[in-house]
Amino acid sequence: MYEKDSSAEAVILSDYGVSELRYNQSKGFQLHFERVRRVKILTKEGLDWADFNIYLYNNTTDEEKISGLKAVTYNLENGKIVETKVKSESIIKEKYSENTSITKVTWPNVKIGSVLELTYSITSDFVFNFQDWEFQSKIPTIWSEYRTKIPEYYYYEKFMQGYVVLDVVEDSKSNSSITFSTRERSEGYVTQSTVSVDKVDYIENRNRWVAKDVPAFKEEPFMTSETDFISKINFELSYTRFPNSGTKQYMGTWADINKSYLEVLGEEIRGNNFLKKQVEELTAGKETPEDKIASIFWYVRSNIQWDGLIRKYPTHTMRKVIEDKKGSTAEINILLASMLEKANVKANPVLISTRDHGFVREATPVSSQFNTVVCQAKWGDKYLLLDATDKLLPIGMLPERCLNGKGFSVSPEGFNWVNLAPTAKTRTSISVDLSLTDEDILTGKLKIDRSGYHSVGRRRLFLSKGKDEYIKNLIGDKSWVLSKSEFQNESDPQQPFKEAHEVAISEHMMIAGSTYYISPFIMGKEESNPFRSETRNYPVDFGAPFEQIYILKLTIPSGFSVEDIPKSKVMALPGNTAKYILNVSHSGNSINVTSSFSINKGIFNQEEYGNLREFFNQVVSKQAEQIVVKKN
Repeated sequence: MYEKDSSAEAVILSDYGVSELRYNQSKGFQLHFERVRRVKILTKEGLDWADFNIYLYNNTTDEEKISGLKAVTYNLENGKIVETKVKSESIIKEKYSENTSITKVTWPNVKIGSVLELTYSITSDFVFNFQDWEFQSKIPTIWSEYRTKIPEYYYYEKFMQGYVVLDVVEDSKSNSSITFSTRERSEGYVTQSTVSVDKVDYIENRNRWVAKDVPAFKEEPFMTSETDFISKINFELSYTRFPNSGTKQYMGTWADINKSYLEVLGEEIRGNNFLKKQVEELTAGKETPEDKIASIFWYVRSNIQWDGLIRKYPTHTMRKVIEDKKGSTAEINILLASMLEKANVKANPVLISTRDHGFVREATPVSSQFNTVVCQAKWGDKYLLLDATDKLLPIGMLPERCLNGKGFSVSPEGFNWVNLAPTAKTRTSISVDLSLTDEDILTGKLKIDRSGYHSVGRRRLFLSKGKDEYIKNLIGDKSWVLSKSEFQNESDPQQPFKEAHEVAISEHMMIAGSTYYISPFIMGKEESNPFRSETRNYPVDFGAPFEQIYILKLTIPSGFSVEDIPKSKVMALPGNTAKYILNVSHSGNSINVTSSFSINKGIFNQEEYGNLREFFNQVVSKQAEQIVVKKN
């Protein structure tokens, strides 16, 4: 057990890394990265830490190279330390993405109490791909140290993220030098070789960062990618400046990035003239830009299947995409933009970073922050963000994976940042009309209307699994009997997904003698507070605002009296960023409950967390209150 975190399944004893630029006479400066890491396994669940991945970058002509790879398991057996080395067959190299491969290491003879040691080096000609360093992991870290040695010719932007305070931050300068050897051969009857040696002195900038006793990174509900919040230091090559030569910019500006993407994506949008005839047919009789956009959008979305690949550049021609009837996110959305352009609708590509890829730092103009592209259609002072990859989303609503801050709109008039948050609120409305029978069963009708993102998952389940499986999923482990079910707009994402059921329920109430305790919420209830931690270092990101309406009419038979009902209540956070309204009334033998729960913005910052957590506490508590009736 690790005394500072009794729940830890493993602990990083030490993690040491150093990156430096070394001069190679035949290749120039190369990146060298060395790492030594030791992990102790504490529990059975910690055995999963016996697998480790090393990511290596490559392009069409070169790749990063790993060397000195050594992995050893240390166990204490009969009072002696026993070493077990990883065999070559336990080291596997696989392709991960277009420009990345993975070297997978699996330690042998791992058990509770084992210490796993890993040593390796990476040599890279890609000086822009400087190694970032994570001081924090999903398990505690006792010591994490990173050092860098960078010649004065290279300038990297460095930025920290996360909430771990470093214990050591040092920077210094050191004198260093490069020695060049050249060999010259003389001409004549006797050939002689002369070796000359030249030396160049330069300043080397050195840094050292240390974090001690780092707590484990804990995932919280409603987070984007953990890469946004885990404590680490990031590097981006900004520029190089060598003696007797000018400055070479690598990072550039957002204007530079706009220009470079215009040359590729803009040209692709303006080209593809073979699409003109198809567009003319699709837009025949369409007078307004809105109608033209809708017609082209539905054509692309209906005819081109998303292949599951998330890309920011097309890798196939638009003609091939149409012929194959499939494409990546970039290919589908650039095809859409190109067709809109043929209909005289201005269409810009919008570069974004998906939620699992991390948020975009506007202060750091680096295109690697983006991993996909959507389409922006503009007319007059209006615009619409479009993504035609998901067949179950209405026009103008981006997939949830895209709801991540702002997008970078590429345009000949200059770049622009556009808000990716949806304009329409996601909504679920539940209407229940129940009667308590003499057999102590609740019977009646249940209606559910879902719109926006709430409709997508349910509609996808219905279309993929069918009606019977959908109903089984809806009931789950509840003691319900549905005698009749009807559905509307199953295949029309522009309309709410509606369902209606006739239901008999033999639960949601407890009987104690002649007293009945009935839960008003047969569904749509916050069973527990998702925010359990008292404090939180990260924003709460719901993705999109949403609203849930629940209406109950409960009829009790004659011979019963109403003993107690939940008290009506209104709760709201400052600025109405979240609001809950509960209205309860009864008249005669009828009890009416209306519940309205709304989250009115997508992101709550850390300072708002305490109020948000307490808001959910009160909602959970309020929805747990019961209706009490008594048989006379």
